[in-house]
Amino acid sequence: METSQNNTKPYSKKLWGYIGQYKHLAIPGLLCIMTIAAAGISQPLILKEIIDKAVPAKDTALLAKYALLYLGIVLASGVLSYYGSILLSKMGLSIVTNIKQDLFSHLLKLPISYLDAHPVGELMSRTENDTEKIRDLFSNIGVTLIVSILSMVGIFIVTFTLAPALAGVMLVATLTFLLILLFFFNKLIKLYDKSRSLYAKVVAKVTEFVQGIEIVKVFNRAKWAADSLEQTGKEKKDVDIKTSMFEYSAMSALDSLVGPIFIVALIVLYSPKILSGGMSLGTLVLFFEYGSALLRPVVQIAESIRSMQQSKTSLRRILAIMAIPEEEGKQNEKLPTFENEIRFDHVWFAYKEEEWVVSDLSFTVPKGSMTAVVGASGSGKSTTVGLLCGFYRPQKGTIYIDEVPLAELNLEAWRKKIGLVLQDVYLFPGSVLENVRVYNDDISQETVESALETVQAMDTVKSLPQGLSTNLWERGGNLSAGEKQLFAFARALAVNPELVILDEAMSNVDMETEKKITHSLAKLLEDRSALIVAHRLSSILHADQILFFSDGKIIAKGTHDELLEKLPEYHELVQQQFIQRSGE
Repeated sequence: METSQNNTKPYSKKLWGYIGQYKHLAIPGLLCIMTIAAAGISQPLILKEIIDKAVPAKDTALLAKYALLYLGIVLASGVLSYYGSILLSKMGLSIVTNIKQDLFSHLLKLPISYLDAHPVGELMSRTENDTEKIRDLFSNIGVTLIVSILSMVGIFIVTFTLAPALAGVMLVATLTFLLILLFFFNKLIKLYDKSRSLYAKVVAKVTEFVQGIEIVKVFNRAKWAADSLEQTGKEKKDVDIKTSMFEYSAMSALDSLVGPIFIVALIVLYSPKILSGGMSLGTLVLFFEYGSALLRPVVQIAESIRSMQQSKTSLRRILAIMAIPEEEGKQNEKLPTFENEIRFDHVWFAYKEEEWVVSDLSFTVPKGSMTAVVGASGSGKSTTVGLLCGFYRPQKGTIYIDEVPLAELNLEAWRKKIGLVLQDVYLFPGSVLENVRVYNDDISQETVESALETVQAMDTVKSLPQGLSTNLWERGGNLSAGEKQLFAFARALAVNPELVILDEAMSNVDMETEKKITHSLAKLLEDRSALIVAHRLSSILHADQILFFSDGKIIAKGTHDELLEKLPEYHELVQQQFIQRSGE
């Protein structure tokens, strides 16, 4: 959920604080910019002196002196421009790197509910593309804006000194054009917002289609994917064309009309003064130079403000994410002690308003016991796991850990007690060793090897080219589903959890892998508590209690034998599975 701009003020202050971290780059960079602006203002003044003094006096030495001075200023401006650009580019890169780090760190701390609601591609767009727009704000855009403002101010200081009336006319005309441009660009903000939003959609679709490329290919949906992307791309193209037409038509009109009109006006209005001696030819040339040069900073200021509007859009998106509160519970000081039981006390939860996914859940998981959860798909089993892991907070009721509400406990400390295995296993690009210990160097290689032995996965490791050092492809693409699941079990075991949670962890494995897991499950759960969400019943026949879910509610509790006797739905489920398995 996006937040209002008012809520982003604390981070806005922090954003400007980044500049203070790089003042060793900002201060000399700004001095270079100020010097460049001063040099640009001084060049027409030198030309005026040549026309009014050196030429009438036929003083070649003075002419050479002014010429060398002019050349020196041009060369110095080039050197300072190069040096200042490097300094401010370094500052911009450093700032945007810090912003990216802070943004990604904040994303990792956000509630799962936020990540569920935003596609991966959209978050990638925020982290990469929006932050790059901000880099321009601190480098290219900022440099152009400062130089243009300083140049314009300097021009008016000089012209007011030489010819106040003419300078006043120039000032009124300049401010008028600037206000027109600012008003015009302000009207384009909605188009900029829409363009950025559509860009995020394009990135999101590309990400989704690449991740699901096997499905797209096998079902011959490549044309549908291309058409879907083309439609969004066309929308973005139409918006960008409309924006560009507005921008370039206004800029072209100003560029082609304002300069010539100003020069003609000067000639018509002030030629008589020159002929009568009321104004020197050098002064008129000076005004020609400043007049033609004045449009450039005005346009650059307007374009910089336009670019700043685009950066502002990106900044607003980033600040909106940074303003989202972190996941609750991580700052709690109370540490969990799981000595007795976990208790769900009349727990209700809905992802949207009051569309309850689970309702009035009440059950207990005693320490050292195995609790199984079964039921049809969509009955709330995985949501219950999410609630116990603290991924979501119930709207009603309370989850207790040894009679202390989970909401009051330190969430990170609680999760350290959990070993979680999901139905869909995610493996990172990296070695088997690093995947099993999730890049936690506190877990030794010996611990990893022991966990792999326990879940009977060492044979798989030994069959790999470099054993534990074998690099896995993205999402473990060079492993079978069963091999990935075994590594997921080892990963859960390697952290030595007090509570093992298996969320349909064996629904994607073959019979041989299931046998391996079932044989090692007793070892895995030894001296541990377990909550097992099961689609296959073979692994939970000896559970201490089985909870049967239906439409988000627990309709029966008991052991396998008790439910088999008293619950027709469970009896039917058992018959279906075991008759089916016996026929395989």
